[in-house]
Amino acid sequence: MADTIQIVTDTTADLPEDLVEELGVTVVPLNVTLEGETFLDGTYPPEEFLAMMNRAKELPRTSQPSPGDFVKVFTPLLERGPVLCMTMSSKLSGTAQSATVAAQMFGDRVTVFDTLSATLAEGAQVIRAAELVDEGCTVDEVVAEITRYRDEHRALVAVSDLTNLVKGGRLPKWQGKLADLMKIKPLLHNVEGAIEPLEKIRGIDHMFQRVVERVRDETENIGERIVGISHAGNLERANWLADQVRPLGPKRIVMGDMGCVISTHAGPGAVIIGV
Repeated sequence: MADTIQIVTDTTADLPEDLVEELGVTVVPLNVTLEGETFLDGTYPPEEFLAMMNRAKELPRTSQPSPGDFVKVFTPLLERGPVLCMTMSSKLSGTAQSATVAAQMFGDRVTVFDTLSATLAEGAQVIRAAELVDEGCTVDEVVAEITRYRDEHRALVAVSDLTNLVKGGRLPKWQGKLADLMKIKPLLHNVEGAIEPLEKIRGIDHMFQRVVERVRDETENIGERIVGISHAGNLERANWLADQVRPLGPKRIVMGDMGCVISTHAGPGAVIIGV
């Protein structure tokens, strides 16, 4: 039997469990520390983690898996075939670096691919890679195609609650209070793997409408795109967004909860769309 490419990703891809099983991918968890307790991303259900985070005085801390964690995953998978490891953006985490260090132990049998993204924007690339593997592509062919796919990909981050931006020191407290008072919401986007401000929008309804407008007006070849929509305890807005995007004709829409790591940084109520 010919070797089958084994796809590995990390928990920040936020792929739903049933989809992970369907795709046959292996997921490596990141680490989260909250009020002195360190646990693996995914240990707590999303709703429970959000409640824990909201009660905490300090923002949770997150950290990448170690190279040894990846070695433990790669070793048995290599008995079945070459490994393609797809990680969250190297601009956001050291996960890609840990995977790269581990991969060096196995020569060209392990390929690390930096998705330059996270959450279901990362997950969409994993889904596309799995499709290509099913079509019989080689590792080099898969990497070439998902590189093109990644470079055309974008993510929009609709932040509903500024609390975590303030707690994390990314927004001064006075600016957070002023923004809340004026009902200003930041819309962020993915620029070469980093998350940067895009617009400041007054009113949450207007912000989500702007997301739809940008997806409609700025996405080329949407019929070829896998749209990923993830949320941090905001299923209603996520469903609304999916309903608005569906008539635009994407190839597929995948929805899911943000895990502990992504919801820590995006904050409660956030919705992220990758297209």
